[in-house]
Amino acid sequence: MTRATTSPAVKWAAIATGSLFLLVWLHARSRAAAEEKIAAHTSQKDDVTEVLGIGRHSASVIFLQMPLVEAIRPKLWQASWIMPTAPQIPITAIDNMMVSAWFDMVELVLPANPPMPKHEQEEDMRKSVTYVHELVEGEIAKGVDPDRIVLAGFSQGCAITLLAALSSPHKLGGVMCLSGWLPMAYKIKHKKHPMQSERAHELPVFWGHGTLDNTIQYNWAEESVAHLADMGFRDVEFHGYPGLTHWIEPFEYPDILKWLQKRIPPI
Repeated sequence: MTRATTSPAVKWAAIATGSLFLLVWLHARSRAAAEEKIAAHTSQKDDVTEVLGIGRHSASVIFLQMPLVEAIRPKLWQASWIMPTAPQIPITAIDNMMVSAWFDMVELVLPANPPMPKHEQEEDMRKSVTYVHELVEGEIAKGVDPDRIVLAGFSQGCAITLLAALSSPHKLGGVMCLSGWLPMAYKIKHKKHPMQSERAHELPVFWGHGTLDNTIQYNWAEESVAHLADMGFRDVEFHGYPGLTHWIEPFEYPDILKWLQKRIPPI
């Protein structure tokens, strides 16, 4: 009797699906642990968690992720952390299963060193960008100056915060990109992104990415940073972390903290 074999495509699909579920589970677990440790300083409204600064609140970090807060907050006491939760949406790549995500994903299985995407779920992305813009306006309404508001995100969150920073009508304090990419790069024409505002190129950028990231490929980060340079960005600080996969690790914290302290110092 001939034993049935599984095609490489099916194997990779299983691996990719399992990786997505693992990432979602780890994110939820780390978020819950961080929330528990800083619960006394945390408020919750709808799907947004806010961790107050220590003392006078003069700056804000809108971060589409959670684990950094516990480690960095005591050394960045002047900032409050605004952390929205992505909505539950059907993901096409996993048979429309409901997952917390900022936009739909059509495919998860990618070859080694794939090129940047040539098609993305732009409607979902723009909707999430609008939501981040609303969070920025909320912080401004509290009395925080726009140039003391930093947008930050990891993975999909990085993609959305980068687009939100690019298209913001305000001159923000900066954008921190972790393990993500520049969406809609295929629509750049004459060295300008379709969502790029007039003064976006003045925005300071921090970019951190693991060299062994097999979820959002390292070459996507390199290409994204190259696109930013072509778009006129001059204040881009790029860190490639050897051996890092698709996650945030403590050895990144000193670089992140140093950059944040420069962007939103105490006043």
